[in-house]
Amino acid sequence: MSSMIPAPKPLPPLATSDPRSFYTIVVSGENFPVTLSAIQYDAPNFFTEIFLNQLREECTSRVMYIDRNPDVFRDIDEVHLENLMMDAHFFKLKRLISSLRQTMFVNVSGTIFKVSRETILNDAPNFFVLLEPFADRNLTPTFFCRSPELFKDILSHLQGYEIHIRDKTHRSNLLKEARYFKLNNLISKLSLGTEYVYSGFPTKSEERVKPEVTMLLKNIKFKYVIVKGTREFAKESYKGSSEDPNRSGSGTPGDVSMKDDSVTTNKEKILEHNRALVQSAELQDVLYKPTADIEPLALLVELSTIELFAIWPGSVNSSMLGDQHLLVYRDQDLTCLKKICKQLALQQPTMAANIVQLSPNIFFHLDGQAYKGHEELEPIIRKLALTSAKVTPPGRALRLVLGRTLVKVGCKSGQLVMTIVKAEGWSSDKEYNACRQYLSDDMRDVPAV
Repeated sequence: MSSMIPAPKPLPPLATSDPRSFYTIVVSGENFPVTLSAIQYDAPNFFTEIFLNQLREECTSRVMYIDRNPDVFRDIDEVHLENLMMDAHFFKLKRLISSLRQTMFVNVSGTIFKVSRETILNDAPNFFVLLEPFADRNLTPTFFCRSPELFKDILSHLQGYEIHIRDKTHRSNLLKEARYFKLNNLISKLSLGTEYVYSGFPTKSEERVKPEVTMLLKNIKFKYVIVKGTREFAKESYKGSSEDPNRSGSGTPGDVSMKDDSVTTNKEKILEHNRALVQSAELQDVLYKPTADIEPLALLVELSTIELFAIWPGSVNSSMLGDQHLLVYRDQDLTCLKKICKQLALQQPTMAANIVQLSPNIFFHLDGQAYKGHEELEPIIRKLALTSAKVTPPGRALRLVLGRTLVKVGCKSGQLVMTIVKAEGWSSDKEYNACRQYLSDDMRDVPAV
């Protein structure tokens, strides 16, 4: 174990009334008067070995001649840092060497940035950590042919600040820089699509506002998908067994087998808890949590070009707010949903999802008309179902083609639950043709390829 270097003492004042208390260091012809206290500030070092050695002449004369660079000796400046480290090694100044090793200088297309080692480690491992073994050589700023303006945002992230995303172009360029410097936490944040993170309205008055994120299925990192209340092994499995109120017996601190048994038991309890959570008959929100410092976000996905079979049981008092509807997914969407189900230990979905709900507060743009909420949508769905839908168990199935739809993801009873909150669709080719758009004038003027 390496010994800790004591905290440096404050430098003594240079002014003194007795000139005999000074030692003179002549660096390439230039005199530097220093006091004994200053010489001993970072002792033992080159100066104490010379001036305090009674066998040497300098101990009596109090004058030392050194063939070094006086500018480096006088001034601690970024331009001289590499030479300063060399001189620190030459003079055996351990504290100065340690201090210099805590700082990295980065040259980004001509702009110099000073970055502390502590800051670099905030999003480690990353590109900068790879340079750490060469700390003594990296005092000459490492050159990167990148954007200085974007690097300011990178540095703000490493210092723990939130980055203000100005627009999609800024986010895209910043994501490129994050990937270049291998900043995984920043990559995860930017990959969310920051402009789509917003606060959803609580469904109950006693609930607080829930943060949400809307993503494309292809952009989801499935290992970050969890259910509200999910317990993770990383945090729970290695806690001390004393926290378990059901624990019986006692063990010694060195009882390895008992510790292993405790960890195994704790993991089993976590698995049991998570299984019970997804098997619950109560609807659970599926959440997305890409980094530790981001609050879990309710997950919404955007689907495009899919079919919805809206099922109406047919009775007068029946409602379309049940979970009997069907979504027919594209192959690539189905593959992504299967990965989510595998992550959460849910039943694997088929081509047509068997639990699809229409939100009571849905916004549906159907056949060119906007309908807000179940109250406005259900009458038109019932009308279409009675006139054009096929009668199939468990009722009339109205086929709707959805151009785009936003679906809130949840689970219950071990199955994935898709709740449609917003959609645009058509009930027939006639209605779809009515919504087609003609080419604009500028498109008609484009010459043939």
